[in-house]
Amino acid sequence: MTHQEFLIRNTELEELDEYVNILERAAEWMESQKLAQWIPGTFRQPDAQTHIANAIASKNSYVVEHQSTKTIAAVFALNYEDPFDEMLWSPLLGPEGWKDAIYVHRLVVEKAFQGQGIVPMILKFAEDLVPQRGKIYLRLDCRGNNPNLRKFYREKCRGNVRLEDGSERVMGLEERGTYRNPATGIEYARFERLVPPQQ
Repeated sequence: MTHQEFLIRNTELEELDEYVNILERAAEWMESQKLAQWIPGTFRQPDAQTHIANAIASKNSYVVEHQSTKTIAAVFALNYEDPFDEMLWSPLLGPEGWKDAIYVHRLVVEKAFQGQGIVPMILKFAEDLVPQRGKIYLRLDCRGNNPNLRKFYREKCRGNVRLEDGSERVMGLEERGTYRNPATGIEYARFERLVPPQQ
């Protein structure tokens, strides 16, 4: 399959149940792998569903659709000034410095579509929004106890990144250390990519 076979679009409210099902399947797989990234059942809780529904309503929730079958291949959300990101990034960047990015969250690729370059495609989509929204970084995170995903973000999430001189260079995500949530004790690994302004 090629990237032309996939369409990134906003999630529709009537897709909320399937969106949650995709997140829950990912949570169940993570638990089976002892990754403890997400706890199964979390996304079915009323407050979680309200949060996701609000993201859908504000056009910050997305699906990647396989166009020929109209199947949802992946889901993700984009945050701008979320309290979770403030908790995770402000210790590194300061009380205002963390606000200079778009943050990618709840990124899941369905098993049948894994290995087809969808994650880099999603990150490229988000990266293109960075200058449009007046930001300069693309950031995301994962649990610190997930070495395979951390390696994937560092080594495989690559794309042609525009430099200030107008040229392009293939770059990955830079890992910016880990931070332990003082409220939960959970350690997260932080990743970012600087997105130079469009010429």
